[in-house]
Amino acid sequence: MTVTTLFPALCYVLSWWIGAVYSVPFEVEQKHLPHQDPLPSLLWHQPRVTRQDDRLCDAGSRQWTGFVPVNRNREMFFWYFESRNNPQTAPLLIWVNGGPGGSSLLGAFYELGPCKINEAGNSTTRNAFSGTNFANVLFIDQPIGVGFSYTNDSNLWAHDLNEAENDFDKFLDIFLDDVFPELSNRSIHFAGESFGGQYVPTYVSRMRRRLDSIILVNALVSFPKVVLGLYEHFCMPTSVQGVELSVSRRGFNDTECAEMAAGYPTCDHFSRLCDMAYDGKTCEAAYGACKPVEDVVMNKVTPGGLNPYDDRVDCIEPPLCGRLGMEEITKYLNQAHVQKQIGVENQIDFKTVNMDLNEQWSKASELFVPTSREVAAILDKKHTRVLVINGNNDIIVNTEGIKRIFDDLLWEGQAQYRVSPWISLYFQEPLGNHIHVGMSKTSGNLSIVTVDEAGHIVPHDQPEAVMLVVKNWAMHGSVWPQEHRSPFETAVI
Repeated sequence: MTVTTLFPALCYVLSWWIGAVYSVPFEVEQKHLPHQDPLPSLLWHQPRVTRQDDRLCDAGSRQWTGFVPVNRNREMFFWYFESRNNPQTAPLLIWVNGGPGGSSLLGAFYELGPCKINEAGNSTTRNAFSGTNFANVLFIDQPIGVGFSYTNDSNLWAHDLNEAENDFDKFLDIFLDDVFPELSNRSIHFAGESFGGQYVPTYVSRMRRRLDSIILVNALVSFPKVVLGLYEHFCMPTSVQGVELSVSRRGFNDTECAEMAAGYPTCDHFSRLCDMAYDGKTCEAAYGACKPVEDVVMNKVTPGGLNPYDDRVDCIEPPLCGRLGMEEITKYLNQAHVQKQIGVENQIDFKTVNMDLNEQWSKASELFVPTSREVAAILDKKHTRVLVINGNNDIIVNTEGIKRIFDDLLWEGQAQYRVSPWISLYFQEPLGNHIHVGMSKTSGNLSIVTVDEAGHIVPHDQPEAVMLVVKNWAMHGSVWPQEHRSPFETAVI
């Protein structure tokens, strides 16, 4: 069944909801690989890695692009940037975007990479709040069929999470063992955005290699629970015992909230059935049972109406409703000189989102199964830390739904997590002012951070805050330095 409901065709979440030629010649440095096989019959095994200069992206550090074969005629593309500071000891941050079908170069050039592409799509500028300020950062186009990991033969695309996981595991082994073996013993953190809430927990729960943490950014872990979060997001009471509260319903009236409330018990019931059964048919049925709640919101996603990616701004034109960085990235990466320099052998029509793959994946009922058990296994069996970051103005993966997901998560630390307090987070400006970031909750290896004034693409909307949170997490093991927490349940990141 193809999902064609709220939250239409996505670059970051499942489709639903669910040039001028560069005139200056360039030279590239081919990275020496320690385990290259000299036999011509095995040449498809060879990664193709190209050292980049600063013409495409003045990153402030060394950078490489490359193609890693996971089997014959199937390659996975990466863009790897060393840290601007102490790259020899810096942690490794791996980033994937969602979709399914979204290129991770969206993250590289619109979110936390070292460069941003201008609106004209013809040049880049340095990003002051890049993850490369503190980490070596690896952006991977995956699964096969996405971005520059493209093949015209759709039979060679990864067709589901199982195939995608196998490919990713092969890629990571080759990248860390053969291409950049100096990174294999670093602290490794794997971040995924939106549909990355399916990718990252699935991959890591099955992975032989132990990572230091996973980072879930506005991550889709459970379809029904993010639908259940819609009521709380839009329909909180505006007064208590006659006292007006500073709550905005964002244009939802009592009738619409009552309509959502009427569908809530059925949605909640089927959500619980999905959690227990944990199979595609039951969970697809749960999503269908939740559709009346979702439809109340969907009906307001119109030109000039509700923007499902950011409730602070109006929708320009559904389904994407506004600029999400795709136009300029697509234009920039389709320039002939750009593709030649990064190592593309035969120029392709680069797409930030492969909607054919998206549609193909969305027909599988297994895609409705949550990844909550995988997250619990990562916490309990792999003893791997989990950081969740969510923008409070996102609708499709709303903070209220995220809170429900992790309150309900069945893991060894559940009881302690539920009673742990929420802490107000601030960061200090150069002039000394404290700026409120949002709220955070930590118990054991699980931390949640909710970010104010941020929609679905939180690293773009609040780049400095997100950079500080992830830096503390990767380098110091917590969202904030412990000495910065006050007795009044606040902390400075």
